[in-house]
Amino acid sequence: MKSRMNTTKWPYLLLLPLTLLGCQQGNENEDGLASTHPELAEDLAKDSLTVPYNDSTDRDLYDRYRISTEQYLNSGDYNVGNIYRGKLAPLDESSHTDAHTHRAVLQQGLEQGVNFAGKYTVVSIGCGTNCQEHFVIDRETGKVLDKIQSSTGASFNAQNHLFIVNPPDSAINYNACADCEPVAYKFENMKFQQLEQQP
Repeated sequence: MKSRMNTTKWPYLLLLPLTLLGCQQGNENEDGLASTHPELAEDLAKDSLTVPYNDSTDRDLYDRYRISTEQYLNSGDYNVGNIYRGKLAPLDESSHTDAHTHRAVLQQGLEQGVNFAGKYTVVSIGCGTNCQEHFVIDRETGKVLDKIQSSTGASFNAQNHLFIVNPPDSAINYNACADCEPVAYKFENMKFQQLEQQP
């Protein structure tokens, strides 16, 4: 019985060196691209995921949007005087139809402090692919005053009333995405008012 078991193990023991040799050859093949095709390896190393921006029509649109946005920002027409530093009122859920639905996120967003137009907090909530809703909350009253939607985000700050929906982005193909066009608003009389586009 013992001799039969020993003879059945011999073929497996003979296969072991062949298996190890095959593994070593496999490793050599993995490293072999650079040695057998140096030009290809060099090209792959140079390749980048960053696609150069070369569509002149899109570039013109982007430049127009960027310059227009900078004109609004640099005009000084939308600056606020003082930043509200008073007590934060509790969220008034009855002030807007969506306030109750997004209560937890709005309350959490209020913790950011004043981030828009001197006394407001903008809370941004995703509403699907390429969709964001931006709620403006008055920190003094707790009321949700207005809401605006964007496709690629928004640009705003605590020092002025200017609110840019879909701020200019050189990576966006504006010819292919009509909903991505930047639009400027001012926040006045507790609501968003669209500004005329700069020439």
